[in-house]
Amino acid sequence: MVETLRITITIAGKRFSLTVPRKDEEIYRKAADQLSKKIEEYTRRAPDADESYIVAQAAFYMSLRLQVLNEAHSQDMKAIAEICEDIENIISSQE
Repeated sequence: MVETLRITITIAGKRFSLTVPRKDEEIYRKAADQLSKKIEEYTRRAPDADESYIVAQAAFYMSLRLQVLNEAHSQDMKAIAEICEDIENIISSQE
């Protein structure tokens, strides 16, 4: 059974209570902190902008970063699969 922990995070001045796997607590807190910092950055850039606009910008930025990382990971995994196939072919040809 996964051991869980109840935590409270704050994003854009709003408190959220979550139940998370204990082993992942730090990841959740870091994610909330990272998003909060991005919201603060966008708020400094456009202090008169609507809060929902700022939060949407920050969410889009975070989503874009995730997509870029996923694409890079996918390309890395494809390259690793090709290398493994090459190694298997070399081993097979030597048998």
